[in-house]
This record gives sequence, C-alpha cells and structure tokens, in this order.
Amino acid sequence: MDVAVVYNFAEHPGGGDLVALDIVEALLEKGRTVTLYTSTPEGVWKAAQYFDKNLRTFENMDTRRVEVPRIAKHPYNIYLITKKTLNELKRYDLVVFFDDIPKPALELKRILVYVHYPHAARIKCDVLRRKFFKENPIGKLVWRLHSHLFVKLFVTDNVSIRKNMLILVNSSLTLDHVRKLLGWDAIILYPPVRAKVISNMWGQEHKEAGVISVGRIEPEREYEILIKALAIMKSERKNLPKWVTIVGFAKDSKYLKWLINLAKEHGLGKVVNVETNASPSKVYKLLARGSIIVSTHPYEQFGIAVVEGMAAGCISVVRKGFNGPWIDILQRGRYGYGYVSPKELANTLATLIESPPSKDYRYKLMKRALEFDEEIFKAKLLEVIKLLAK
Repeated sequence: MDVAVVYNFAEHPGGGDLVALDIVEALLEKGRTVTLYTSTPEGVWKAAQYFDKNLRTFENMDTRRVEVPRIAKHPYNIYLITKKTLNELKRYDLVVFFDDIPKPALELKRILVYVHYPHAARIKCDVLRRKFFKENPIGKLVWRLHSHLFVKLFVTDNVSIRKNMLILVNSSLTLDHVRKLLGWDAIILYPPVRAKVISNMWGQEHKEAGVISVGRIEPEREYEILIKALAIMKSERKNLPKWVTIVGFAKDSKYLKWLINLAKEHGLGKVVNVETNASPSKVYKLLARGSIIVSTHPYEQFGIAVVEGMAAGCISVVRKGFNGPWIDILQRGRYGYGYVSPKELANTLATLIESPPSKDYRYKLMKRALEFDEEIFKAKLLEVIKLLAK
C-alpha cells in the first residue's frame, strides 16, 4: 500500500504532531511506502527531535515539498497543497489528512482523516472558537472572512462523505460534535501518549506536593480557576502545594502576563510559576516529581497531558462535564477527581495534600494511562485501516 500524508509538521507544535508522527511511524514499521506532502519539509525533523523519536525511522519516508504562498496559513495551506498535487495524490492507495477534508480530495481513491477538532465544526458552533475571534473586532472580521472562504474549499456536510473515507476522532466530545454538526460518521481512536516512556521515569524522582497544569497558555484554558482555588486555600488557611507550575506554549502573551499578575495579586507569586515552551522531557520530569495534575479547560477534546500525568503517578483532577479528560480518561471519577468550581477544586487539592492517596492508587492510574500508549494507538490504527482496504 502506497500512502501519502498531507501535513505541515511543527506549524502548531503540540500533540497533533505526535499523532502525525505515530501514524507515519506505524505505516513505515508495517513496510508501507509513505510520502509526505508539505510546504515545510524541515518541520518533520523538528517534530521528531522534539518528541525524541528515532530519526532513522523517518529517513525511510519520501518528502515532497510543495510551494504555497507564505500568507496561506493552516488550513488553507493544506488545501493548496492538495489542489496543486491532486494528480499525484490520485495515484496513492491511501491519503491521510487531519481535521478537515479539502474538496479536491473527494477525487482520491481512499482517504483517512484523523480529527482532533475540525474547523468545519468550529464554524457551525462557537463552543471551541478562540475568544479572540468572538470578542475582538478584528478577530470577528477575520472569522467572518474565514467562515465564508472555508465552506467553499472544505467539506462541511455529509453529502460528500463516501465509503472510501475513514474518519477517526480523538474523543467522545469530538465524535458528538462531528456527528451533530457535520453529519459525519466516525470511529474513536484515542491519540497516542508516551505513557511507557513517562512511567519509566516515575521511580527516578521523589514525589513532592507539587501541582502541574499543562497546555497552551491561552484564555480558553481558564488557568485562572487554579489560581482562584489556591487563593481560597490560602484564605482558609489550608496547606498550599509546595509548588504549582503551569507549563505550555505561550500562545497569548497578554493572557500570560495577566495570569502572572493574578497570582501576585493573591500573594501566590512564590508558589505559582508559569513556564513557557518547555521541552517534553522537561514536562515529563515535572510530572514525575509532582503529585497532582490539574486540567482547567472546560472543553478539552481529549487531554493528552492528563494521561501523561497519570503515567507519572500524578493524581488527576479535571473539570467535570462533557469533555475528554472527565469522560474518556477518568471515566467520570473512576480514575481521578472532578470539580465544577474554584471552591470545589480548592477542597479537592487540600484533601489530596493533607491525605495523599496510596502508591497503589497511583499505580492504578498509571495502568490506566498505559491503555493509551502510542504502541496501542499504532496497533489500533493499522486495524482500522484494514476497513478501508475491504
């Protein structure tokens, strides 16, 4: 089977790159011929180094550089790559896309789409639209133009979906939105997590009463809930964590500055640390040293960082509701704790600090995390690809 992957690595660093790397890896390890179509060929090496992958594996992948205007950002650069190379892509047995389907791709033999969360759904429902595009006048204008152009270039309904298309989604939330908003049928395939790698680091670090929260530094993450919970604990004279670290890519500098100032206003400047653009190894070491991982995002699609924390023996505390961490990972409290308000989060953190769960409980969470390991992801991916070959 000859496979083409249309993707720009390292354009938006994060879990999406790991998913794409593992898809390529799984196919290459199975002996498939893989060609990457991209406008940023250096990106795959950046992503592979960032996630400490074996670079020799990706030397077996062909790379086709496709020139597109620099002004064209994701997802429009993907559309242009597809359109410019359509005749070449028609020769492949399978073409892999991510999140959305460019309309020219409807002419291809077989398509696999891995969906973290599609732009098409964001246009039809603003639940996961960034606040900048909801509240800022310039952002509103950009979104209006984007919405108008996107529907002309990408598939946004179920009319064009055919039997030669396999749509995979990363969580129950994404599956629900894809079905209700777009009418697409899909299969849940949870994203890969480096669970085994992280779990092996756990025994090398001494556990401290530290709290970690991981994700892009942007308003949608609502990290302020964690700071407000700490302020409640302080006002009620409850034991605070030894340290609290919020770590992630600096997506919004204004929000980052506001968070730091908010911590200082509550007298938490020496407790709360915000670390930006840390390497995965640095994050893993923090998780191995800390005791609790907190997820503050109300609409997290999956929550790779939550699983990473559990693999490191951290107790997971996440927002209750219809989201990946609470539904898909913790199974509504079976493998961790949930909260709906800063007060409830404060009470939970205080309890976990004063009466830490046993090591056996931490092992239970670690075993749950191993169910999402990247080797399991690869095996399941290859199984579902067989569905397209029938």
